[in-house]
Amino acid sequence: MSVKSTSELRAMSIQDLKVLRKRITNIIEVKGKDVLIDLAIGDSVMVDHKKLAGEVCRVIKINRTKAVVDSVAMGKVSVPSSLLVPIN
Repeated sequence: MSVKSTSELRAMSIQDLKVLRKRITNIIEVKGKDVLIDLAIGDSVMVDHKKLAGEVCRVIKINRTKAVVDSVAMGKVSVPSSLLVPIN
């Protein structure tokens, strides 16, 4: 994997950076949808976010790009699929 350093990114044109951003965004969306395919209502998940750090949540509803989870600390929360970590 070729990770660009900050100096390499600064040397790129704005158009090249926009293309790179679009490619990264598309990859994140695909990976997030892959997580949703494997989830079912009632599954336990963790949320990769500082407000719900280390808390196990239960999936209540699954939407196209997000899932609603029930957390003890915050109640029902709509979470983007890219932040969900399934617990096996």
